[in-house]
Amino acid sequence: KKSKEQKALRLNINARERRRMHDLNDALDGLRSVIPYAHSPSVRKLSKIATLLLAKNYILMQAQALEEMRRLVAYLNQGQAISAASLPSSAAAAAAAAAALHPALGAYEQAAGYPFSAGLPPATSCPEKCALF
Repeated sequence: KKSKEQKALRLNINARERRRMHDLNDALDGLRSVIPYAHSPSVRKLSKIATLLLAKNYILMQAQALEEMRRLVAYLNQGQAISAASLPSSAAAAAAAAAALHPALGAYEQAAGYPFSAGLPPATSCPEKCALF
């Protein structure tokens, strides 16, 4: 009788562990489907640890890109305020109207250096700034 109870308990524990592992594998397959890596039939499926490490690095990279974008938007908005203040009143009104339509308008006319190009020589126009990179 005791052996039957232990066997039934062990079967329940094994079934629960099997369901847990299936759920974990399904979740990892879902993660593999949304992180960028070669999805070709000739490429082996990523291991569990490789999937987690790739996902972690991808999330960190996306966070870094988002932070860079926030800095760029802040820089463009800051430059707009500077250029609008230095214009005559009618031109300032036109600049404000343009800014209302699109926040990046007029951003290329900044005399200040790009905040992420420390150590680079100053460039006066957008093509010259792009050529530096």
